[in-house]
Amino acid sequence: MLANASPDKENFSFTQEGGKQAFEALYKEHWYKLYCIAGKQTDSPQDAEELVQALFEKIWRTREELSVRHWGAFLVASLRNMIIDFQRQKAVKAKFLQKLSTTDTHQLPEESLDQQQLLNVIDNVLGELPEKTQAIFKLSRYEHKTVKEWASRSISH
Repeated sequence: MLANASPDKENFSFTQEGGKQAFEALYKEHWYKLYCIAGKQTDSPQDAEELVQALFEKIWRTREELSVRHWGAFLVASLRNMIIDFQRQKAVKAKFLQKLSTTDTHQLPEESLDQQQLLNVIDNVLGELPEKTQAIFKLSRYEHKTVKEWASRSISH
């Protein structure tokens, strides 16, 4: 492709001589429009920028396999698909976090039984440890004390 030819007007390969310049021209011509589209769909400038960047990275990685005639339409459609995937991932993450937060407060009876069994095992193993090790473990895990706090407590006892 010639350096001054428009990427939308030709079917070209980025692997040909001048491929890097063709890619840069494609990027410069379409980046802002794609950024605006992504920004409207995500309501986040950071997410929009990351999506557009990911799109161009994907194009560069797959440049040898691509044969596109109308780059503007191809880029918009590709970005639309990436936004749909992004929003799905975001929804799944939100659902997971919501479920995780409600699981902690509303344990099922068998989950609390499993937790009690685990605490019993921990207590049994603790009973087999030396007294000082038991004390340090309890200060660390149950009372959430730092190493400095254990040391000052050990010295004062």
